[in-house]
Parts: sequence; structure tokens; C-alpha cells
Amino acid sequence: MPTRTPEEQAESRAEARRRARLAARGEVPADEPLGDEPDAPPARGSFFGRLFPSAPPLPNRPDPLATFDRHAPLRPIRERLYLLRANPLAWVVPSLPCFIGFYLSETNRGNALSLVATFLTFGSIIAAGWFGWQRPPLYGTVTALIGVALVWAVAVFSFAGSGVGPGEFGGPVEIAGPFLAYAAIQGGLGFLGGWYGGYLRRRQTQVTAEARRTAPARRRR
Repeated sequence: MPTRTPEEQAESRAEARRRARLAARGEVPADEPLGDEPDAPPARGSFFGRLFPSAPPLPNRPDPLATFDRHAPLRPIRERLYLLRANPLAWVVPSLPCFIGFYLSETNRGNALSLVATFLTFGSIIAAGWFGWQRPPLYGTVTALIGVALVWAVAVFSFAGSGVGPGEFGGPVEIAGPFLAYAAIQGGLGFLGGWYGGYLRRRQTQVTAEARRTAPARRRR
């Protein structure tokens, strides 16, 4: 058997890495071999990289900003509003169970129902990231902030119905300070939960594509 030159070996390894990346995105036919594997083992990477291995983007998805005007002013704000309008169900629907979770957590602290409410809250935020594939952290953040706003709206109406006015809680700073701090904390958790939901979906899609690709080979054995 002839020995390949170093240039041919390097080209073969590069081709194997390219086809492995295509296979991870589900773009390589199931019956097409992947070729030679690279000789050097992949780097272990950081702790975060090992905990959350990189997941490719969702296949066959269009550019969510394809028709967005990138040249008009206030782009960061307009871009987020554009993405929210593009997929409203991804953040409107999860906002309702998120609100219920926040409300039950605040009204049932210290008992078993509070734990269930916590799972409901974060499950809703993760779901927003799962379905909001255009930008998962954005959908998770907005879901959490809407849930917080609804909880505070219920509290205001409840106090107003009992004859308790805003003056009973101090001035504007004393009233707005705790609300803004609580919203910032929950918004940050919503960002992380939304990112995790999007990561889970991409990772699950990658694993499913790899399973489909390797299934015929297993059946032939």
C-alpha cells in the first residue's frame, strides 16, 4: 500500500474535520463515510466548555434579521423589538406560567408549593429560550420581566383594594428601588434561563442528527 505524503495526510485530516462539522449540522448523508479522523485529540477546553459543549446553530433556519433595516438609528432597540414581533408566542405564552410561578413563590415562601413554583418559573423561562430560536436570551429575559411586572401589578391592585396608598410605603425612591432591584435580578436569571433553553434545543437537534446518521451503520452491522 503506498504511503501518503505529509501534504496528503494534512489535506485528509482537514477534509475529515470539515465533514465532521457538516455531519454535526445534519448536512452529510447518512450513508456517506466521514473519512479519516484527525490524529491529534481535541483540546479539552475550559471548564465551561466541557460543561456545555459547543452546539451548532439550528439547521434550515432563515436569518431572523434578513429583512431588518440595519442602517436606521437606534439599531439595538429596534433590533430587539423586531425579533420580539417576529415570534410573539415564544415570550407571551411562557410569561403567564412564569407570572404564576413568581406569584406562588412570593405568597408561599418556606413550603413545598414554593419549590414547585420555582420549577414552574424557570421551566417557563427555559421554554421561552427553546422556542425563541431567533435570540433565546432575549426571549427569556422578556418572559421574566413580564412575569415580574404582572406580580407587581397584582400587588398594587390588591393594596389599592384594601385602601392602602403608595404613601404608606414611603417616597418614590423607596417604592421604585426594591422593584428595580428585583426586576434586575430576575431579568438576569431570565437571560441565563433563555440562553440555556436555546442551548438545549441546539444540542438536542445535534444529538438527534448524529443518531440518524449513525443508525444505518449500526443496522448494517
